[in-house]
Amino acid sequence: MAAFSPILAPSGTRPRSQFFTAVKVNFIRDGFTLQTWVAIGALLQSTLLLVLPIRFAIIPSIFYLGTSLINGLFIWSGVRTNPYMSGVVPGKVSAQFPGSTTPSQNPIVVIKLAARSNHPLGVFHPHMRKISTFFRDMIKDLDEHSEQYDYLGACSYLANERATANEVMILAYFRTYEGLHKWCHAPGGVHREAWSYWNKDIMGRGKAKEGRLFSIMHEVYQVPARKWESIFVNYHPSGLGATTYKIDVDGQTKWTSPLVDASRGLLRSSKGRMALSEGNDHDIYGDDPFASQSEK
Repeated sequence: MAAFSPILAPSGTRPRSQFFTAVKVNFIRDGFTLQTWVAIGALLQSTLLLVLPIRFAIIPSIFYLGTSLINGLFIWSGVRTNPYMSGVVPGKVSAQFPGSTTPSQNPIVVIKLAARSNHPLGVFHPHMRKISTFFRDMIKDLDEHSEQYDYLGACSYLANERATANEVMILAYFRTYEGLHKWCHAPGGVHREAWSYWNKDIMGRGKAKEGRLFSIMHEVYQVPARKWESIFVNYHPSGLGATTYKIDVDGQTKWTSPLVDASRGLLRSSKGRMALSEGNDHDIYGDDPFASQSEK
């Protein structure tokens, strides 16, 4: 069987991990409840009313809401390009290791790293700012030494089970557990530095009472070949789909995406994407919008 063919063009340089595309203002927004943001807005509007005539004080609010409405209408009508579609890969695609001839041909290792502040200052506490810096530096270190640690990529998420002070999580992918372990325990490495900071500065002698207000966790999954699968429909590269792989193209080193066409063949179904079927499991339903007429 021929190898799966990536649908995105390879790059001459390794793209930065998706982690770095996160909008930092989201973490600031998450530091306050909705009620607090409304109160801040009300205070700002009241201040304008105190220093400006009423007919002028309401102009900023009207201008903001008006331009937002007009912008939305322009996007809806097609006059303006929809910025939310930037990077979206149309159709049905799956993430497969480049060079693979069967679905989920290689094992993979996944780690979840997360932190949360239960302190009244939330994400604005110095410890959380330091932890955030460690998160950034750890992914930067992995980007710069991806081959040494079998690193593939990472992205970040905010949990939403609380009104604020939510969990910040990194989801990272590695080819091997040995690579992950080597990175975690590298002498003088960023992870070891973060580990020492937690043990000494946050949970050290005489500091544990306040230290209990901060939470960290990790989970590691070592997934064998043919025991994982992925599907993305009209989705931007995310998760495993945002990882990066080194390949050789006509003697030149390139970096490529793992995304391949999943609208036909083995990759059409979940079982097919784990090499457990021919991918025709869903044909009995007859409602696959991506199947060609000959496949229905």
